[in-house]
Amino acid sequence: GITVGAGLPHMVISNRIKSRTTRFTQQFPEAMDLMVRGLKSGLPVNECITNVAKELPAPTGVEFQKITDAMRLGKQLEEALWETADRLDTPDFKFFVISLVVQRETGGNLGETLGNLSNILRQRQAMKLKIKALSSEAKASAWIVGALPFIMLGLIMTMNYDYGIVLFTHPKAIIAGIGALLWMAIGMVIMAKMI
Repeated sequence: GITVGAGLPHMVISNRIKSRTTRFTQQFPEAMDLMVRGLKSGLPVNECITNVAKELPAPTGVEFQKITDAMRLGKQLEEALWETADRLDTPDFKFFVISLVVQRETGGNLGETLGNLSNILRQRQAMKLKIKALSSEAKASAWIVGALPFIMLGLIMTMNYDYGIVLFTHPKAIIAGIGALLWMAIGMVIMAKMI
């Protein structure tokens, strides 16, 4: 009860945080493109951030709305951006904040910088998906290899119970079973590291 009571809420909230962060990361290049279009049409950065807050759905629109609200309450843009970066804790948004702060201090074409950053973020997302696709075959193999002994044990216990139960009753068979489980655990750890 204590494990479920302490672990289940933590697990649910962690999954929701991960899901929200993933959605933000997927929407973020679109937000950058929207800002680039606004900057190219002559809008100031603050107005571009407000447009992103209005145009994009949650969670990206919500986060940019929080930045807009913070600026309306008197905070500097950099301060509001760093607060959001600390709250989100994603590398993509930190790249954006650093680019924006450096560009405002040194000058130059902010639209071009954000456009380049948007392309880089899209390429990062594509690379992550490619890696996931390439590793999926190895993951499937690991699951099959890991599940096969237990499937075979289930089949043996179903077809010939007297033969299969020896694994759980005879002392030497119990030692062999424990050894097999240890070797399987070592194999799974090695396969996970390889993947």
